[in-house]
Amino acid sequence: MKRIIGGLVFLSFCATGHSQESIRNYLRVNEEFCTAGQPTIEELTDIRDDGNVAVLNLRRPQEHDADAERTAVESLGMKYFNIPVDGGNLQDAQAAEFLALTDDPENRPMFIHCASANRVGAFWMIRRVLRDGWALDDAEAEAARIGLRNEALGEFARGYIARNR
Repeated sequence: MKRIIGGLVFLSFCATGHSQESIRNYLRVNEEFCTAGQPTIEELTDIRDDGNVAVLNLRRPQEHDADAERTAVESLGMKYFNIPVDGGNLQDAQAAEFLALTDDPENRPMFIHCASANRVGAFWMIRRVLRDGWALDDAEAEAARIGLRNEALGEFARGYIARNR
C-alpha cells in the first residue's frame, strides 16, 4: 500500500507544472533528473518550480542565445552549466564532464537539455551504464525514449562506454 501511495505522489509530482506539456521531449527520468529539448526563457520558471536546482545545457552557444539562458537560470537561483557538444565532433572529455556534473548531489535535481534531447539521450545512456549499472540494451531503449535519434551519437556513447567500463 505504501508503494502505491508513493507512486501516486510521484506521478502527481510529475504531472505538475507547465513545462512537461510544452517543452519538446520533456521527461522526468526520476526524482533527480529531467531531460528535454530546448526550453523557452519563460519555461525556466516552471523548471525551477518543478524542484530543479541546476540546468545543464548541451548546446553550443552559437545555436541559441546561451547568455540569455544563463542569465535567466541564474536569476531564478539555479546553477547553470554548459557543455557545448558538437554532434559532429564528440569528445570524451565532454562525456567525462557530463558524468562529473551529474555525479555531484549538489547539482540535483537537474534539468538537462539540448535542442531536441538527441545529445541528452546519448550522454544519459553513458550515465545509465557507467554510473547506474544498467545493461546497454536497457540504456539504449531509455535513450531513445529521451530523444536519441542520431546513430553517430549512439555510436559515440557505445564507444565511450566500452572505453571506460
